[in-house]
Amino acid sequence: MSKPLRPRRTTINGEDLVVLPVADYERLATARRQLGAREARLRGLTDQVRALTELLAAIQQVLAEAPACCDTRRDVDSHINDLMCARRLPRPASAPETRP
Repeated sequence: MSKPLRPRRTTINGEDLVVLPVADYERLATARRQLGAREARLRGLTDQVRALTELLAAIQQVLAEAPACCDTRRDVDSHINDLMCARRLPRPASAPETRP
């Protein structure tokens, strides 16, 4: 682990400033870039979770409306594929496709 920062403080023209060695400044700049990248990834994942939650609700609706008396697997799969295409989401690898 790196040593903790111990910046020097100074006042120039009545303004308090912090003086850092170049290496410490570079470390701070790198950490800031990494944090920005992680924040962007988190935003993307949050959007994906939101979209998948909406998709799940739509799939639940399709399943709730499907009659229980007959084999509707193909119809349900068709509706699910339509929903996924409309949202531009890939079909999960764990969801096998049904063949007619």
